[in-house]
Amino acid sequence: MMSIAMIEARPVTDDAPFILQGNGRTYQLDEAAFNAAVDAAMAASGHSRTIGTGEAAHILGVSRKTVQRMLDDGKIPFRRNGEAGNHMMRESDVIAYRDAMRSDRRKALDAMRDLAEDMGLYGTPHSN
Repeated sequence: MMSIAMIEARPVTDDAPFILQGNGRTYQLDEAAFNAAVDAAMAASGHSRTIGTGEAAHILGVSRKTVQRMLDDGKIPFRRNGEAGNHMMRESDVIAYRDAMRSDRRKALDAMRDLAEDMGLYGTPHSN
């Protein structure tokens, strides 16, 4: 269950997530409420929803561990839920990365086929 508490006339600390309303009211949020607010703000601004490493792995056709390595290498932007929390990324960033990898793979295969044709190897029967 999500928890949202209005904070009256006291400073907000940096150890807990919060939102600031346009009229100056500040609301401290628990982790679930903060993530829901971020997802809602992203949706309202036209951005895609956020997903975790499991769903990203499914979209990319790789393991969660491979997604972790991609994130650590900076290949896909992400944010963490809390200091040591789950990696969360925009679904659109994951799909863009997948599509770029497919395009790069296609270009590499085309280049290899062209090279094989130039060397007279394309379409020759295999020898056993």
